Amino acid sequence: MTDNKSKMLKRLLSLTERYFLPLLLGAVVMNLIFDTYFSYRLFVRLATMGFVCYESALFWVFEKIKKKKIVRFFIYMGISLVVLVATMYLIGTGWMETGVSFMEWFYVDASEIGSVFLYDIVLFMGLGYFIISILYYFTVYRFRIFGVLLVTVFPFVIYGKRSENMSTLSVTIMMTVFLAMMVHQSLVNDEGQQNSKRNLIANRSYVIGVALFVTFVGAVTMVLPKPEHKSQLETGEGIFRYNITTSKTAFDDLNDVSSPRFGADSTGEVLFRVSSSEDVDIIYMRRQSFDYFRNEQWVLRDEFEKWYGVDDYTDSEVNSPLAVYRLMKTLAETHRYEHLGLTEDLFGKYREYSTKPWLNLSGPEYGPTYIPAPLMASVEQLSYCYRTPHGEVYYENGFSSRYGGLGVSYAYVAESAREYAHVRDLPFTWAGFERIMNEAMNNNDVTPEQYSNILRIRELYTEKGGVSERIDELAHEITKDCRTDYEKCTALVDYFEKSGYIYDIDYIPDDESIEYFLFESKTGVCSSYATAMALMARALDIPARYVEGFSVYERDEDGMYVVRDSHAHAFVEAYIPGAGWVTFDPTVPAYMDTAENNNGNITQAVRTFVDYLSRIILFLGVVFVLVFVIFLDRIIEFFFRVKMKFIKSPDRKTLALYSRILRLLETSSDKSAHIRGMTPQEILVLSKTRGAEITRETELFEKVCFGGYKPAAVEFEAAYSCYKQSWKALAGKNKKRRDKKVQSAG
Repeated sequence: MTDNKSKMLKRLLSLTERYFLPLLLGAVVMNLIFDTYFSYRLFVRLATMGFVCYESALFWVFEKIKKKKIVRFFIYMGISLVVLVATMYLIGTGWMETGVSFMEWFYVDASEIGSVFLYDIVLFMGLGYFIISILYYFTVYRFRIFGVLLVTVFPFVIYGKRSENMSTLSVTIMMTVFLAMMVHQSLVNDEGQQNSKRNLIANRSYVIGVALFVTFVGAVTMVLPKPEHKSQLETGEGIFRYNITTSKTAFDDLNDVSSPRFGADSTGEVLFRVSSSEDVDIIYMRRQSFDYFRNEQWVLRDEFEKWYGVDDYTDSEVNSPLAVYRLMKTLAETHRYEHLGLTEDLFGKYREYSTKPWLNLSGPEYGPTYIPAPLMASVEQLSYCYRTPHGEVYYENGFSSRYGGLGVSYAYVAESAREYAHVRDLPFTWAGFERIMNEAMNNNDVTPEQYSNILRIRELYTEKGGVSERIDELAHEITKDCRTDYEKCTALVDYFEKSGYIYDIDYIPDDESIEYFLFESKTGVCSSYATAMALMARALDIPARYVEGFSVYERDEDGMYVVRDSHAHAFVEAYIPGAGWVTFDPTVPAYMDTAENNNGNITQAVRTFVDYLSRIILFLGVVFVLVFVIFLDRIIEFFFRVKMKFIKSPDRKTLALYSRILRLLETSSDKSAHIRGMTPQEILVLSKTRGAEITRETELFEKVCFGGYKPAAVEFEAAYSCYKQSWKALAGKNKKRRDKKVQSAG
């Protein structure tokens, strides 16, 4: 029974020596890949554990067919064909069911394009099978470093193509395992064992040595600073992710879901420039608005409503504040609605389109499919552009791509202090606004379609998805003293700045829910602020929508506005009765701070200091462990000698010293030596071959152990003194020096 257990243990150790590192590297590589495709950490962990089982099973199959020299080729090709057919079937089915191509899913973040479970299986089974095959052939069958390196390159390629960054810790772990394989796997693979004339002794010293080597290299890698230069792949990443199927840069197309609220990055790359005849501090240029809040992200309505409007293909009353202004002004001029508060004197603070103001957008390297345009832009005069009922302005048939970049001029109404003053002075509630529209329809001053389109706004954009009880209570508490919807929206904007909220683009919370942002962390970026305000406005039955676009405020020396990828911004549009959509920006003003801002410099300096400090601590820790292990034998010897001082009886000291000699010989000898089974005389002979003199201790041990002799203290001290001079030789420390002496004597 004992022999069977011993054989099983040896077999287990043999399997561990051969397969542990390849299996570990496969798991680390696929964990990195799973991490960029799966939204939840739990899924990543489960997939990684499942992959370990998958690669273990394939390794077992490959081992079984390895000795069948002719048949193994056909078996492997058969398995490969099955995997290929299965992956192609899953890819086809996934495209048919979701309308998302595999390439779109492969390159675009799941939070933007949606999760496709069938593609997850393709990644697990197809890519996993390819990686497992490479690992087995180039690590177990025959070791080729470039084959193993190919496996480690996969995560870098995938992260690079998706414009994402791997953490330093993840890269260090992967490269540490890779380095361990370089040292270890070349000795235990089939080819290496056939060519090697010696057996690998995978004892504690070997494991510690390899572990320290690779850990030390990994620590040095982490401490070294990253280069400041960024690649073109990194340059393409920004706050709002993009659809990679379209063209040249980020922010070039529209999405069905909003961008991730956390983990974004920006480079400061200039996207385009804007010249304006209107001198305003900020221009909010729309990219895309969203309708409903689901699963902590904003989504669009269904495709029909997205492209063809609410009831029909008209957008003037739904999306144009200027159309509402003109309509209300026309109704006021009839004097039929003065009893409802609609008078002509309300319309002296608003400007209509004219030859001015105007915007000119230019960006030869920036070719989006849409035009970044303010809420009240007039693009009807542009024959190559059209506005969707949802509010976005598009180039027709890829005009900007064909003619090289962004280049367009159009009239617009700036949302300046004058326009906001007009909205502020409007006295209408939704109930009063509805009464005006109802009477105007009965008087044939507005059409039934205009009436229904305007009023349905409240139904569509006060949908309460994402509005929890706590959010509802907070919204009502903030606005309890407000009279109009405009005052309520202004109070919501002011709340964030007055309540200590922080703008931090690098912050990654433990909980990504909007409630955690509102009530716990109070730290986030524009997307969190805009989401929170939109939900609170809806809690107050104020129609509101979340908008992604650009906040344009930076000027160059010529007075032109400069729009960078770091200016990508999220804000809120609320529908104010009698005014239409109005832009509100709830993000605290710190987001506009430039790199020259002192607080920003201090924050960055602190972060840099903490980052380097953590790396230095890690490096020093590894160095400490390295030094500790280098002097481990000396440390153990030191504690042994301390222990001897506490043993009073010379006979017990003699037994303890002899046990120590056996231990030194064991750790420095081959396992086949069986030191514990040797007689004292055989131990004496072995020690002499190493140049150690322990005759007195051996003779004293025999007397004490076999004759019951009680030695005097002076006898033990004499034997102990000889040991002190010989312990390094017993531990094999003088082996190389002795070998050199033998060679020179020969």
